[in-house]
Amino acid sequence: MRGPHRPDPEWQARTHKIRAAARKGRDATEIADAYQIPVALVKRLLAPTEHPRLSDPVDLIRTRHVGAGKAPADVQMYWCGFLTATGQIMGQGTSSTLVVTIGEEPPDSLAALPADLVAGHMRAEFCRSSIVGWQGYLRDQALCKALVPWGIPSDLYGEDPGVLDDLPREFVPSFLRGYVDGDRISRGSPHRRRNGSFTLQGTPAVLAGINAIIKRHWNVSSGVVTQGRRRAELRFSDPAACRTIYQRLDTVVSRLAAEIRGTPV
Repeated sequence: MRGPHRPDPEWQARTHKIRAAARKGRDATEIADAYQIPVALVKRLLAPTEHPRLSDPVDLIRTRHVGAGKAPADVQMYWCGFLTATGQIMGQGTSSTLVVTIGEEPPDSLAALPADLVAGHMRAEFCRSSIVGWQGYLRDQALCKALVPWGIPSDLYGEDPGVLDDLPREFVPSFLRGYVDGDRISRGSPHRRRNGSFTLQGTPAVLAGINAIIKRHWNVSSGVVTQGRRRAELRFSDPAACRTIYQRLDTVVSRLAAEIRGTPV
């Protein structure tokens, strides 16, 4: 199961399944037996990403313990949710770049991201597109490598919405607040609250995962995922469900500069 030079859906899917099994507590030998692949290959794929600020998902999800020097769990979850909505890891190895679409928000709205997740200096460049607005190109190989196991979309591994299914209940509000913020700014929406309605956009798989964890952990009726022209949409229309969702999101402080200055969800 050697990594492909170009994205290989079958290879991506198997990689996601192996990582999911590890998050659920299965060891390398059990996983190797299940998929009939060498143990050494599984161990190499699951080798923890040693990053000074971001935890490895297998370790954090299973132990709920944040190692010394790393960002608090709620901060890590916020940015993982945010980048699931609006991030993309381009390239590989030393050319790895985290591309973040922030629409009409000013570049300094992302000031907290490197402060929270980077130890040391990170090269950052911002360009404005007439189609999607501002995009940040954050060049930090170590951060990109550490984000991949969290399911952040990447050229090589695609997206891994299976991570959502394994999030402990206490991590869900921070992850979803980050996703909401990322979704809002990436599509240039003010995301004002509407009575009896709550919507998110994204890929069908990620939205299905979000729908499932909101229903399971917050005990609300399911939303509906529909495919739009460009992206899928998840909509909750039950007023009680929407009130619960907003109440849970309100327990988390946004990490975006503009939001911290007082813009509501």
